[in-house]
Formats: sequence, C-alpha cells, structure tokens
Amino acid sequence: MKTMNAISKVTMLFAFVAFANTLMATGNLKVNIVPMTAEKAVVEISSAAASNFQISISNSKGEVVYYNETDEESSDYRKVYDFSDLENGNYKLSVTIENQTTERLFSINNKNLAVGKEKNSMKPFFSYKDDILKLSYLNFSEKSMNLDFYNGNDLVYSHKIDNQFTVNKGFDLSKLDKGNYSVVLSADDKTYTYNVNVE
Repeated sequence: MKTMNAISKVTMLFAFVAFANTLMATGNLKVNIVPMTAEKAVVEISSAAASNFQISISNSKGEVVYYNETDEESSDYRKVYDFSDLENGNYKLSVTIENQTTERLFSINNKNLAVGKEKNSMKPFFSYKDDILKLSYLNFSEKSMNLDFYNGNDLVYSHKIDNQFTVNKGFDLSKLDKGNYSVVLSADDKTYTYNVNVE
C-alpha cells in the first residue's frame, strides 16, 4: 500500500455549477420557533423555492422524538407544536431540504421554553475525475476541519483544513494503489463520506 505521501494537494482554482447553485441558495432556508404559551410554539419554515421539508426534533442524547416529512412541496410551513409531553432538557429542531439543513436549539425548563440561534449546514460537494479529487464546502461554523483518506480501516492520508468559510480543495490521487478509498470530511459535529475508486 502506498504511504501518506501518495496523495498531494493540488493548488487550483475551480468552480462547480452544482456548488455555485448551492452557494446561491445559502440562507434561503429559515426556521423560527415562536413561543405562544409555556408549552406551545409556532414553528415557521420558509425557503426560496418550493420543497418537501424533513422536520425532526431530537433530544440531547441524539434520540429522535419527532419526525415528519411534508407531503406537498411548499415554500412556507407554519404549524403549532405542543411540547407539553417533552421532559425538561435541551432539544434540536432540524429542517432539511435537498443538501441544506437548518437547526434551531431550544430548551424546556419547568414548562418554560427558550429558543436558541439558528444554525446552517450544507453537504459538501465532491467530484473525482482524471485522478483529481475536488472538494467544495461552506464551513458555516468556521472551525478547523479534517479530511481523512481510508483504504478499508487503514488511514492513508490526513489533511487539516483551516477555519475558512469557503473551502475549495483539490487532491492528486494518481500515486495511490488501485482500489476503493473512503474520503471522510469531519466538520463541526458532522462527518461526510465520499467513496473513490482509483483505477
């Protein structure tokens, strides 16, 4: 097996149509929780284009306590949610359309509802052609990230990405042995995997 030196970073400028479209859509998904009473709140969701919304609520353990996917495409969603059955604690309301997710943290304490800030994330865009792996990603948290290359369970190469907002990277994989590799981007509290077949 080739060593970690088999992958070299490629300095290049490149643009992806799909990523450009995703970039233009950034910020188009908005999620708000408006408390009405100590136990009820209006969940408001809006997007620039009509979409099916995947809505979930999870507790601090990551357990999903509610999930719904809207039947019809819409650019606006508004519904009263009754949180009276939820125990005291911290929760996360997540809304996903296509490659974009917006989260809103909220907490319940003795029937008092407190709503946190909105948090956005988007799936990275990977492309592999002519031995070059390209990555584009919007780093909303602006925290450092890791990009790891695995052959099976073996770590072949690890690359740290600084805390920049817009990430555009290229990697030359031409010196790797033939085979299947997994590329794992660890960003904030999420991981994204892309499989590459080096021929």
